[in-house]
Formats: sequence, structure tokens, C-alpha cells
Amino acid sequence: MTALTDAEPGSFITLAGSPDEGFTTLYGTPATHLGEGERLLALGHISDRTVRAVTLAYHRRIYGHRILPGTELTNMTRTGTQRIWIRATRCDEDHDFTWEFEEAAASAPDVQPATTIDVELLRYEDDAIPAECPSCDRISRSTSLTTGPGREGWGHYHRCRNCDHQWPAVPVLRLTLTKRRQQPNTRSDNCFACACRPGYPCTGLCTIQPEPLIGQKLCSRCRAQHPASTWKQLAAVAYGTATAFDPHVEHRDRWLYSEALRGIPPEQAARAWQERVTLTTRRAADRDLAAARAERHEER
Repeated sequence: MTALTDAEPGSFITLAGSPDEGFTTLYGTPATHLGEGERLLALGHISDRTVRAVTLAYHRRIYGHRILPGTELTNMTRTGTQRIWIRATRCDEDHDFTWEFEEAAASAPDVQPATTIDVELLRYEDDAIPAECPSCDRISRSTSLTTGPGREGWGHYHRCRNCDHQWPAVPVLRLTLTKRRQQPNTRSDNCFACACRPGYPCTGLCTIQPEPLIGQKLCSRCRAQHPASTWKQLAAVAYGTATAFDPHVEHRDRWLYSEALRGIPPEQAARAWQERVTLTTRRAADRDLAAARAERHEER
């Protein structure tokens, strides 16, 4: 059979697993996604252990996702993996892809072994810079986009698999020449600390009123979560002072608020946040350096 680069449209080819064919080699196994990413295709008939390793590594490297353990991951190797024989064909220039394949019998000509992996039902979180749980000190290496106390809207949160505590992640903002667009930090009529808004209260009797201690509007439920002394301490460490949207400031507010709910004094929480910012920045730089070295090694 012929290689992709030497083949005429419509002719059978041998997939070599090269980057030009759309493959990424993981643990010695070339793999690529099929369709919208609901399945993976790996060249060769690979073992269940390799199926699991390739799937986890592919999602982490290509999508930035960390697959969560559970029955979905177990079922992937039990029922979602098929070891088949495929016959690949070079597509013409009008096609969306450079090659396509069909399943064939092992005795058919021009076939090669392959493994398809169904990954559509896998649960995942975003791969993230490692961070210690403030409750039990266990490491979390992933985040999910969700809501939490302290600021309205969505944010990236770590979740500890040991104690199930959830805390806001330190944003990693890399250098860029693009000027970020300034946006208001919250809608003027909404609660500053949660998703409560006029006409859509978070509780049946919740009302939104200005809170002079922090200079922001709060709903009655959020206002009752802290005594006046804590609100004063939060204001003293600049909680709620942002005039424009900024990921670092937003997540710092979330951190200060959630730590206050745990009984941590805001001044102590503010120092801990700054330490986390420094540590996360260093860890992100180390990861980028390691990734650049690995990329140069692969190019060689």
C-alpha cells in the first residue's frame, strides 16, 4: 500500500500515525479523534491498559481535560473498545478530511489493525496547575467551571477528592500583546456575591439592597452569611473594590468570601491567597518550560 503523501485520491493507503495524518503518538501508540471527538482511533490492536493510558493522555494533551474515575471509565474498556481491521482511503481536495476509513474483514486486502475507543460519556474536569486543598492539604490537579459564593457568575474551581471541599483556582494569565476589553465587574441591580437578581431571587423572601460596608449590593441571604465584623474585615482587605472585570480580583473575592465562611480571618486569607498566586505562577512557568522541552525533543 501507499503512504498518504504519495497516494492519489481514492486509492488505498497505509496510515503510519504521523502528525501530517492528524495523529498524536502517546505511549508509543498513534491516536486521533473521530468526528466531533466522541471516539478515538488508535493504530494497532492495543491492550486495555494501553487504551486507558492513551485515552487519559490524549484528553490531557489535546483538550486540556483530566478524566474523572468512575463507571464511565471502567465501561470504556469493557464495552466501548473495539479492535477492528480498517481500510483507509485518500480523500480528494474537496473533502473535509485528507483520509477516511471503513471497517473490513481481517482477510481483506489493504487492511491494517486499529482500535476504536468510545469516549463520549467520560466525565472530565479541566487540567489545571496543581493546588493544595485549604481544608485537608491534598493536591488537586483539575478544575471545573461552576458557581460559588463570593461573586456572581461562573468561575474555575478546584474540588478536593479527599474531603470534597471546593475552592476558587488562581487564574494563570500569560503575557499577551492583546489589550483585554474592560467590562463591568457585576450588573448594577444584581447581588454582588451570588446569582440573585431582581425578579429571580435565590430564596423566596430574598431582597437586594446596598451594603455600605463594602460599597456593593447584596441580597439578604448573602448579607446574613457574615456578621458585620467580618464584613468590615473583608472590606479592609479590599473585598468587592473592583470596578472592572478582572479574573484575579474576581477569584480573590471568591477566595476571601469562602474562607470567611470556614472561619478564616480575611487578613489571613488574603496572605494565603497571595502565597497561592506566587506558587501557582512558579508552577505554571515550570510546566510551560517542561512542555517546551518535550516539544523540542519530539521535533528531534
